Amino acid sequence: MTLLLLEPLQQYPPEDLSPTLVALQATQKILPPPHPVWLICPQVWDQLCSGVIPLWQAACDRWQEMPPNASDLKALALQMTHQLPPLDLGELETVFAACHHFWQQQGGESHLVLTSYLWQETQDLPWSSGSGTVLRYPSLPLCHQAIEKTFAALVRAKNLYLYWQQGWDFCQIKVAILLYPLSSIVASGWWIGTDPTFRAIAGGVALPHQGIPLPPRGIDLTPVQEQQLQQACRGASSHLWVWHRSQTQVWWGQCLPEPQGRTLPLKPLERTLIAEGIAAAPGQAIAPALVVTEPCAPAAVAGRILVTKTIPPHWLPLVNAAVGVICEQGGLTSHGAILARELGRPAVVGVANATQRISSGMTLFLDGQRGAIYQLPSEPLPVVATPSPQTASPPAVKRLPLQIMVNVSQVNALRLLPSLPCDGIGLLRSELMLFAFLDQRHPCHWLEQGEAEQLRDRWVQHLWEFMRAIAPRPLFYRTLDLRPADYRQLLGGHRFEPETDWGLRGVSRYPHCPELFHLELSALAIAHRLETCPLRIVLPFVRSVSEVVYCQKALAEHGLTASAGVQLWVMAEVPAILFLLADLAQLGIAGITIGTNDLTQLLLGIERETALPELNEDHPAVRRAIAQLIREAKAHHLGCSLCGEAPAHYPHWLPWLIDLGIDSISVSPEVVTQVLAQL
Repeated sequence: MTLLLLEPLQQYPPEDLSPTLVALQATQKILPPPHPVWLICPQVWDQLCSGVIPLWQAACDRWQEMPPNASDLKALALQMTHQLPPLDLGELETVFAACHHFWQQQGGESHLVLTSYLWQETQDLPWSSGSGTVLRYPSLPLCHQAIEKTFAALVRAKNLYLYWQQGWDFCQIKVAILLYPLSSIVASGWWIGTDPTFRAIAGGVALPHQGIPLPPRGIDLTPVQEQQLQQACRGASSHLWVWHRSQTQVWWGQCLPEPQGRTLPLKPLERTLIAEGIAAAPGQAIAPALVVTEPCAPAAVAGRILVTKTIPPHWLPLVNAAVGVICEQGGLTSHGAILARELGRPAVVGVANATQRISSGMTLFLDGQRGAIYQLPSEPLPVVATPSPQTASPPAVKRLPLQIMVNVSQVNALRLLPSLPCDGIGLLRSELMLFAFLDQRHPCHWLEQGEAEQLRDRWVQHLWEFMRAIAPRPLFYRTLDLRPADYRQLLGGHRFEPETDWGLRGVSRYPHCPELFHLELSALAIAHRLETCPLRIVLPFVRSVSEVVYCQKALAEHGLTASAGVQLWVMAEVPAILFLLADLAQLGIAGITIGTNDLTQLLLGIERETALPELNEDHPAVRRAIAQLIREAKAHHLGCSLCGEAPAHYPHWLPWLIDLGIDSISVSPEVVTQVLAQL
């Protein structure tokens, strides 16, 4: 794990920078931008390349005897990509928060720019210098992902082959990445827009690029000219041109490295629609396919689109390694869809015969927004990525009729929380969270091997990260709901899991395995002492009053009581809860969380992994059950929340839930802004 360290460009030693960055640094001192420009220090590049350089040097030796072909370059690029270690957020979270605050002060300009610079000693490299990525409506995970992609792109074999051909020593190259809001740019470039009168107007620092170097000076514009320029900026389709105003001057900057003169219309991407399914996780990916029918090493999936029949939860490492997911089975509530959304991987599920129609190595364009899968030619093609339309958050002063929370299970999802206008974590799925640190071993196997403390420490660490990220907002933690079919696949699982999948679900398992339940409560108690986060413990799959009584006694043994600021809630997902709510209220529970996924499954007699469009949460029987639960909760003065994606998928749900008087809903992070916009 390599830590991302950032420093303000103005404070960085000039002798460690490229000539371009030194010039930009000098200009900033004369004309400070409205917000700092941060630099990811070159030392990060050295750490990332520690595993890449030997591969590159060995390839250079081979190429002395026989020049490489396209297949050699692709194979080497894949090898080098696997050698790049993951990047830890480090200080990126702090910088992103500062950028976000700046955007709000400036009226909400939601653009973030990443620009990479390469140099050797005192010379800028003529390729890739100044190349940039523009993130419109960015979030912390998008920023983190863009940085990782930038480093990966810099070590692609074809790029390195160009450097090697020109005599550059790749092992001596230095790389830095700038991170800044769009308005901070003070750099020269080219303007190519729809209005020919503004085709080449620029000012600022003359960056090295192909084309005509323009004078490093400001340009005075009349108000009419400035208005025309702003309109032209909005209409530009090929080169993004940005500007920074200082006093009476307008300063300009372009994010793309190599101006190409007059813009030529882009050729349509050659692609063939080969399959369609349910759009389960947004985003797009272009990569080779890998058809997997049995568990494999995550390294084999890295950089590829995972194609499989279904994704059980213990395949979490494979989903994390893939760039996209295609499943034959499943719907929006399947485990594969949930994991893909949390990990930020585009996914299409419910694709009939996907493992037969798609072959490993086939180049695919996966559109998780539309649920479409296209086949592309095998050779790399120039692809223009277009961000999916996003809805701006409502003003902070607007009072909402209910609280909006998020469903999570993976630490990766925490990157979103600092920039999300949510009211807390409405559902932390503990049984999915565990897959991140169980090392493919059943939790009871840890206990059997005398490693309870090690497991508890990992548990506490993950809980503390979630609590720290969301505090002082509340966290609803659902205790373990071990599904036998999922945990049976882990080491020792066949000995600890029953043959039937419905027997020991949720709280009914706790009396049969009290050691694991008390270990979980111990981890909760420790994490709660470490972080003052309002904790709501939610009991899953409740089917009787006696189960809740048993759990209340166990929680009291660990000090997880109302006097310690901990509330006890129950999941309303088994239909029996419709007839038990009055009795549960007498026990002193604080509220209920309606789980639409399991409630729909059990009421309609369908499997979660089976996609039946006509049998979903919007079924009249499901809606009547939800309405009854909300009314009874209100009658007994209980809190009431609803977890699931239905409020985002069915526009009529939000007004309906508000009329019923529900207190909060909890949805996946990527649809929070969509739900807020509906309110």
